[in-house]
Amino acid sequence: MAESPSGPLRGARSVWIGGASRGIGADLHRSLEEEGWDVLPLARSLGQDLAQPDTVEKLLAERPCPYAWLHCVGDYLEKEILETQRADWEHLFASNFISVLHAARALLPRMAAEGGGRFLVFGTSGLSLATGKVRAPAYFAVKSALLSAIKSLARQWAPLGITINMISPGVIVHEHSHAESAQRMADRIPVGRTGRTEDLRGIVELLLDDRGSYITGEEISVDGGLFLQGLG
Repeated sequence: MAESPSGPLRGARSVWIGGASRGIGADLHRSLEEEGWDVLPLARSLGQDLAQPDTVEKLLAERPCPYAWLHCVGDYLEKEILETQRADWEHLFASNFISVLHAARALLPRMAAEGGGRFLVFGTSGLSLATGKVRAPAYFAVKSALLSAIKSLARQWAPLGITINMISPGVIVHEHSHAESAQRMADRIPVGRTGRTEDLRGIVELLLDDRGSYITGEEISVDGGLFLQGLG
């Protein structure tokens, strides 16, 4: 992997990972460290609640700004839309949307001052399809709002050297994934298997690397072809 540019106070290959204690975030923590990145793992279980507005600001007061941010935070919910209560909506927005905005507000100006950076968030496969979502409709709605915000941020910050993208996994099985949903969706996946956390490493490494520096404002699905026929 090529080295990324750095400012005077930060490492050339520094990355902070929100939601690094389990699942996709934990796997990326391990794999990026193996690739030589200086990784700071963040999670509620590690004492950082990214849904709070000042969490990232406090970290920046103690540490140099990272070159890259990976936002793997985002709780999941499967309920019919009329059964989704106000508290459910508020929790989904706080976890999946507001936490991203807090991080962006704190990090993007500092990244720009340092000459650029990478900002990656995780969505969910199928967002770009103009279809009604019966499975987890509230979750899809919140992630769709996040995708719109990401595109706006990408346009604003691209001239300042920051690329901002969304990676949208399909059915990724790990110890904390929604097992019932994965089992229900497994036979719909064209490549013939459910995903593994390591299936996301390649696209993350590309988007962090100089080779991905011309990609911004994109939603990139990693789903084994799940939504090729709009079946999700």
